[in-house]
Amino acid sequence: MARFLLTLGVVVMFVLEGTVMQVSAPSTWGLSWMTVPRFALVCCIFISMYLGRREGLYYGIAFGFLQDVLFGQLIGIYTMSMMVASYFAGMIVLLFQRGFGMVFITSFLILFGHEWLLYSLFRLFSAAPFDVQWILTHQILPSVLLNLAFGLLVYFPIKNVCNKILAKKEMHMQ
Repeated sequence: MARFLLTLGVVVMFVLEGTVMQVSAPSTWGLSWMTVPRFALVCCIFISMYLGRREGLYYGIAFGFLQDVLFGQLIGIYTMSMMVASYFAGMIVLLFQRGFGMVFITSFLILFGHEWLLYSLFRLFSAAPFDVQWILTHQILPSVLLNLAFGLLVYFPIKNVCNKILAKKEMHMQ
């Protein structure tokens, strides 16, 4: 039941980032900077940190593919980038303890790396006409900060559900 709730929660976050959050984007209010909500990615990163890199990889592939099919310009870019981001989040956790500060520093670095990878890939395929300085200050950093703020909201619920899944997994192993 906990795994179902976790997956359902990530699906709801994916729907929210593509619908409700588009209405409240700063660009619709006339501001010069843009934020791109990546709520499903934040959830995948947290899942990867608490349930392991393989589980995060699966969630990253699934929701990256959904992102590609529903919103992407090129098929495979979001699949690869969300998969890599989730996997690296799980790898970093192997080196450090999962404290609150480490989780958010790692999330910041992973989100920044994800946005930078997306910009680089779109730039490679000439789909990103903006220069590096503009994209860094007007899209990447505001997007990372928005997603970190969202991460603060969902950190404890995701952590609790992941701990329930791990406890159930340990019970079955005994």
